[in-house]
Amino acid sequence: MLITTLALSLACIAPSEHHRFGLTEAMPRIEGTIRVGSYNMLNYFDQTDDPSLQGKYDDFGDNPGPTSDARCKELAKVIIELDADILALQEVESQEALAWFNENYLQDMGYTYIISEEVGYYRGIEQSLLSRFPVTEVKTWTDVDLTKVERKGGGWTEVPPSEDEITFQRSPLFVTVETPEGYELSFFIVHHKAGRNAWHRELEAVQILGYIEEMSSKNPEQNIAVIGDFNAVPWDRSTRAYFRNGMTDSISHRSKHLKWDDTSPLRITHTSGRMLDYILLNPAALDEYVIDSGFVLGSSAEEYNWREDPFPAGYASDHCAIAIDMVPREGQGNTVTAKPWPEALTKTALASSPAAPTLAATSKPSTPSKTTAANEAPFVASKNSKVFHTGTCGRKRVSEKNQVGYTSFSDATSAGKRPAKCCNPSE
Repeated sequence: MLITTLALSLACIAPSEHHRFGLTEAMPRIEGTIRVGSYNMLNYFDQTDDPSLQGKYDDFGDNPGPTSDARCKELAKVIIELDADILALQEVESQEALAWFNENYLQDMGYTYIISEEVGYYRGIEQSLLSRFPVTEVKTWTDVDLTKVERKGGGWTEVPPSEDEITFQRSPLFVTVETPEGYELSFFIVHHKAGRNAWHRELEAVQILGYIEEMSSKNPEQNIAVIGDFNAVPWDRSTRAYFRNGMTDSISHRSKHLKWDDTSPLRITHTSGRMLDYILLNPAALDEYVIDSGFVLGSSAEEYNWREDPFPAGYASDHCAIAIDMVPREGQGNTVTAKPWPEALTKTALASSPAAPTLAATSKPSTPSKTTAANEAPFVASKNSKVFHTGTCGRKRVSEKNQVGYTSFSDATSAGKRPAKCCNPSE
């Protein structure tokens, strides 16, 4: 799809100075394909107070609070660069909030169809969809009883005996989209339970697989994708349940790029250094997938302590966006060849990543360093961060209780810190 001048100007802005994981720019579109993507927008709340959200999760208070104009622009920059025809989203307040965002920040992207449904989550955030193609079906399962889910075989996490009422923490959002060519693709847009409750994610995954089995038994040719934030790495039992039941991780399904495995910075999707976001395809949909087309688009995620510090200015999300390309004709995925990731692009991305092996091998070992009072120090860092700032910048960006002061540039680097790109401290 051609992007108008405004959208193109935003998309061509230089890569984020805080790039950590994924590619620094989206792979080019392939003629004759559609692009399917996913992005966790990290507590996207609008500027309208919702009286149903009060106290700790007040959408108009400090936690999480309305999404600033700076964040909206950063979120839009990622979405415009990704240029997905069908975009699954997580952590969106409502359909009204998403429509407002689309109208004000994505007005030239052609997202005519906007879906966001209540999924039963007490914090008031939902799974959503932006699409250039019509949506023909929408469904959620907010009250399904997961205590009846049967997990066959071994290796599952024990469900605590006290848990006798279990539902989806956030119901999957099921939608079917139809392209102009008449090609249909159904999505389970997921945001699985976060935290250490692996048993909950496992129950959710098995229940969704049950829905897929039921649909496939009625229509073996139905094209189905499970897409979104799984809150689990590939070797977790909840993720492996999908793999063992016929779903393929399309982004890791490659023939040319095997050296970029699931531990590579180019495949990581979350600022914690983990791969949490996936586009899984059933065998029917896999026939339309363009092999090697999948990629992770790096976000503008500056390092900060999310438990204690506010969002840095313009922070987009703690997740990266992901995308694949598909041929919207049955069984025609192998008729199109994806371009390899450009070597220069991968080198740029890897050089910017703190997880790059080459950087780890050449980094200097930390040595004892001197600290001083942060309120007058020429260099300031957060005790929870790997970067340091000039004194003025650091005192503005880092919460006072986490500030650490250094008397010299060398003291900061000796402590294992590296210069922050926002203020570029120098000797």
